[in-house]
Amino acid sequence: MIPLVLKRHWPLGLAAIAFAAYGWALVIATGTGHDGAIGPHFNALGADWVIFMTAGRAIFTGDLGHIYNQLWITQTTNSQFAHWLSGPLPAPLFPYPPVYLLLIAPFAKLSVGWSLLLSQLAQFAALALALRKWAPDKSYLFFLAGALLCPAASNNVVAGSNAVLVAALVLGGMALVDRKPLLGGALLGLMIFKPQYFPLLPLALIASGQVRAFAAMSASAILFTLASAALFGVSLWWDWINVYLHPQEVAGMNATEWGNMWDESVSTCMTLLGAPRWLANAAQGVAILGCAGLVWHVFRSGHPQRIAILGCAALLASPHLSNYDLVLLGLAALKLVWDMPQGARPLFVMLPLLAWTAALYNPPRAMPLGLITPLVLLGVILALLKLPGASRAPTSAPAR
Repeated sequence: MIPLVLKRHWPLGLAAIAFAAYGWALVIATGTGHDGAIGPHFNALGADWVIFMTAGRAIFTGDLGHIYNQLWITQTTNSQFAHWLSGPLPAPLFPYPPVYLLLIAPFAKLSVGWSLLLSQLAQFAALALALRKWAPDKSYLFFLAGALLCPAASNNVVAGSNAVLVAALVLGGMALVDRKPLLGGALLGLMIFKPQYFPLLPLALIASGQVRAFAAMSASAILFTLASAALFGVSLWWDWINVYLHPQEVAGMNATEWGNMWDESVSTCMTLLGAPRWLANAAQGVAILGCAGLVWHVFRSGHPQRIAILGCAALLASPHLSNYDLVLLGLAALKLVWDMPQGARPLFVMLPLLAWTAALYNPPRAMPLGLITPLVLLGVILALLKLPGASRAPTSAPAR
């Protein structure tokens, strides 16, 4: 089903399809040996995934104790996957806590091509199921098509990352907490593997009085953590913490700082605009506190757009934000389009289009237009806050 506002402003819908085609054309070009023929150079499909595979294979080769060693992960990744990469990765880093190894392990012994394909298919299948819970009515096909076509989703395939899974867990978990609080909470607990997005989730459950869901989330996160500690050793957790307490350098390059240079977080955008480090960090801190207060308010009041707002707030508050992470922003943009009045002006309809395509004009270090990304996130949040009751909107039942 096509939203009424898109029927009226159909040229914007055609523009969205064109941007979607370009995003998936980048996937095809990169995966068929024509990397950079259109758009930016990505090195190869799954440039992030091969780093995850290096860590996953270390489980079976006895090298697990090295995965947080910057020199080892750099040399091993570029050596093991030299046949796959078009050139050495400049600063590979395995940034995830050991719980993420539990999700990588099932794919670790497969070839890089098959493991990438199957892992991405699993993520999109999970998102399709989550959207079915989030949008149980006739709007489902619109959200499913919009999610699959979203440039951030195709960028997730290019990188071989996990943003589609993140969207599935956040949307699916939050959509289930009223009807099936234990299952919904358990799904949200799995988000412990993405710690920069995790803190706002229990805050939302507490604000909405979802005691059982909060208990299930806590239990799930704890069990997930204990399972990783039992299988891989407690010391691996200390190694992960040490990556951020004492960043390492290889050939004069700090992989953590290098990654942050190429993201679109509030702090990075402020830095690129010339702000000193203290001011950039302060701006990020303000964003974190503001988003926490916002999430508390919308879940406490049972705002009909609270799940979409939560997704945007998690991105805006995060100190590290990559192109593919904007899947949540793309879904919030679809939500805004679905609930937008038919008589909305074209300029207002441009906001969700700008949000849905955000992955194509980022990162800001390469494309200065990306500097507006925090403002786009804020704009979508404000637009969602001002929407009317949205009787057609996919959301969970009012908080109890």
